[in-house]
Amino acid sequence: MTTILAEITPGHQQIALVAGGSDPEVTAVAAKKLQTLTPLFSKSDPPGGLVVPATWPAVVQLAETFGAAWHPGPVLQEWIREQVTARTAAPPTLYTPPDGLTPFPWQSTGAAMIAATGAALITDEPGTGKTITAILGLVERASITAQDGPALVICPASVIDSWVDAWRTWAPHVRTVAWRGTPKVRHALAGTADVYVTSYETARTDSPSGKKGVLTQLGAQYVVVDECHLIKNPTSARSQAVRRLTKKATGAVVALSGTPITHHPGDLWASLDAISHDAWPSRERWVKRYCTTLETDYRQEILGLAPHAEEEFRLTLLGQQRRVAKADVLTQLPPKVYSVRTVDLTPTWRKAYDEFEGQMLATLPEGAGELSVMDVLAKVNHLFALASAPADVEITFGPDVSEVTGQPKEHVHLELKAPSWKVDALLEILEEHRTDEGRSPIVAFAPSRQLMMLAGKAATAAGYTVGYVVGEQTPKARTEAVRAFQAGELDLICVTTGAGGVGITLTAARTCVFLQRPWSLVEAMQAEDRCHRIGSERHDSIEVIDIVARNTIDTRVRAVLRERAGQLSDLVQDPRVAAELLGGSTNTDNLERQAS
Repeated sequence: MTTILAEITPGHQQIALVAGGSDPEVTAVAAKKLQTLTPLFSKSDPPGGLVVPATWPAVVQLAETFGAAWHPGPVLQEWIREQVTARTAAPPTLYTPPDGLTPFPWQSTGAAMIAATGAALITDEPGTGKTITAILGLVERASITAQDGPALVICPASVIDSWVDAWRTWAPHVRTVAWRGTPKVRHALAGTADVYVTSYETARTDSPSGKKGVLTQLGAQYVVVDECHLIKNPTSARSQAVRRLTKKATGAVVALSGTPITHHPGDLWASLDAISHDAWPSRERWVKRYCTTLETDYRQEILGLAPHAEEEFRLTLLGQQRRVAKADVLTQLPPKVYSVRTVDLTPTWRKAYDEFEGQMLATLPEGAGELSVMDVLAKVNHLFALASAPADVEITFGPDVSEVTGQPKEHVHLELKAPSWKVDALLEILEEHRTDEGRSPIVAFAPSRQLMMLAGKAATAAGYTVGYVVGEQTPKARTEAVRAFQAGELDLICVTTGAGGVGITLTAARTCVFLQRPWSLVEAMQAEDRCHRIGSERHDSIEVIDIVARNTIDTRVRAVLRERAGQLSDLVQDPRVAAELLGGSTNTDNLERQAS
């Protein structure tokens, strides 16, 4: 009988493995099993065995793979017991926030988890206060490890100020600065603070591959990766830069996202690699072990977590991953009430849409010109636009050249114009929300900046006071628009889901209207949560209205979002994610009947 003998090395950095047994064939089977594991193996010194980094996932996989043949030595057994205790016991709170500040119980619990393990994936639902959880957790972790070195927060540029304010409020004893500005300004900040908050793009610029970038030289020992789904593509420059920075952090790494995957469980690998870089050497091998896949002619399609490996997968994240839902901890929040307004394209534009959809070629009415699209993505984007409003088209060629034809590439630009059937529906909703006491403020969402500007212009012409959070504006203008809306000075705020999906609070509204739903599940969910969060308790409900163009790509977008919500629901083990998105299946079934 073959056995796998294992013992942890002095310093607890590696686990040494030796296969023992008299049957060569059985030993060969054991070696083949080792090849299916995802920890990074190397030959031991002296030769005769293998070593693997001493990580909790490695122990879980070895024990699951070899069962009774797995024999950990006494020191390794003690290490395993210590790991289980750290990951399951409730450690005491080690940091008391300033007077007048009291974290919610789930924030304190999450902070204790970060402090205990130093590697955490916090997937709490948007609006539950993950920022405070992370700050408290890092402060407590630092008091345990006494690890010298600064902390680095990597986040979307739009929430840098929010992070800086939160650190200065909840941990005023540490010096916190925003790492941004010109290269000269940024470089001058090095060594001036205990906590640096920067954007993903700046992190990419200041930690180049193969070079000693200024952020790399900071030597951050504690790193927060906020909205970690943004690093899901492991080959992107952004993802690689973040993981280079986390690899150097020996104090703690915390990954935050209420929507940690956007398509399938494979999206999670880069975040796991960031929080524990020596536990997962290869995304390909991780997917093979933990995911159900389908091989197609063009690519590998990940269908979801593999049922036979799910228990092991969750055990590898024992004490490192958790999900808190608003429905469980913020019971004072009002319910969401969903409805759909179905609109029709005008006959002329209905014809243009149908021709374009079916033939990839449409002659636009009203002398707008001829539209031709060569790739599917461009076609989808143009369909998305034409489902919302009429458009003028401009076609240019070059300067880039097609690899297929050798001719200058064709570029098509659509300019949406009035009157938009979706904007008209929004104006009707605004009128419906007039009361004897005044107007009830409304948030309008869409991924299209053009559509939001079109909606704002029409609402202004109708006598409404309008603000914007649509990108291509200064942080000051964005902040002022949100302030004015929250203060009741605006009737409508037009928000693009890309620019306003994170970092802002719009709880003055009890109604939000989606003129378009984004393809991104993350943006779709986070946009709703701008209104449905702490501060919305004043309302008896939050009304979410979708304006959907009949027989258009709008219906397909909703189907894709439901599919992606199902994947997220399975990952975080909360069926409500899929059941409640877009108002649930009943609402969607009604929509599809209306659109048929």
